[in-house]
Amino acid sequence: MNTIVYLPHPLLQPYIQVYMHSNVGNQRQEMELDLFPVGYGVLTFILDEDHFLYNSERKKYYNVRFNFTGQLDCHHHLTTSSASMIYVLFKPFGAFKLLGIPQNLLLNECTLISDLLGNHIHALCRKMEDHALHPDTVLTLLEHWLIDQLRINASLNTDKIAHACHEIVKHQGNLPIMNLYSLSNMSKSSLEQHFKEQVGLSPKTFSRVIRFNLVNKYLKDSASSDWQEIIYRYGYFDQAHFIHEFKHFYGYTPSQVHRSLENLSGHVTSLAGSTGRPSV
Repeated sequence: MNTIVYLPHPLLQPYIQVYMHSNVGNQRQEMELDLFPVGYGVLTFILDEDHFLYNSERKKYYNVRFNFTGQLDCHHHLTTSSASMIYVLFKPFGAFKLLGIPQNLLLNECTLISDLLGNHIHALCRKMEDHALHPDTVLTLLEHWLIDQLRINASLNTDKIAHACHEIVKHQGNLPIMNLYSLSNMSKSSLEQHFKEQVGLSPKTFSRVIRFNLVNKYLKDSASSDWQEIIYRYGYFDQAHFIHEFKHFYGYTPSQVHRSLENLSGHVTSLAGSTGRPSV
């Protein structure tokens, strides 16, 4: 998997982590991929005209060349053709700000952008398709559109939820939710409602995803397999809870990490300069 990483325009940096151009698989190769939750949504434009994607968990085929994948709250297994793709990796609240779509409606979904934003997006799609052999041009077109989206959605305020995400990340997913209400200066009902709308997950689930990604990175970077140390370090109740949580998100138990197939989530997060958690 070959990938080039680009930084977004300064106006977009509060809402977007990075852009990427990836070549996944060899030409005309069918392959299987694992995906795990990473704490943010991803906008994708597939440069190849012929492409297919099948999600075995949802038993669903997707024909979505220009698409948005919302937050995931569990492991997903995909069968896909090889592809050259442009990604936009949002910050946890960034997709809401730039697309203006409640993110809880897009949980575990890969959706055609025109289905989200209407037929006026077709002009942009055609321009990107015309320049599909030139990824830099596609990325320029996409970025100009995203800056326009920022202007269109200027009235959407994500500051409080951005602060809540920052606190969750700072505390490695172990901040008590009652403390989060206080730090965010929001009531329980207000925080829960706005967090789900802007991030796509509840604060508790987002916290679990953050903690899982830290554990996953630790397992990959460390030679240690002392489960008790990991359980203590990351605040799991016991070993059974840790294993159940890890398998729910990753699809494999911690001792089976090596069995994971080509993992698109892991590749993307590592190249984004992530520390196993989203930038906020």
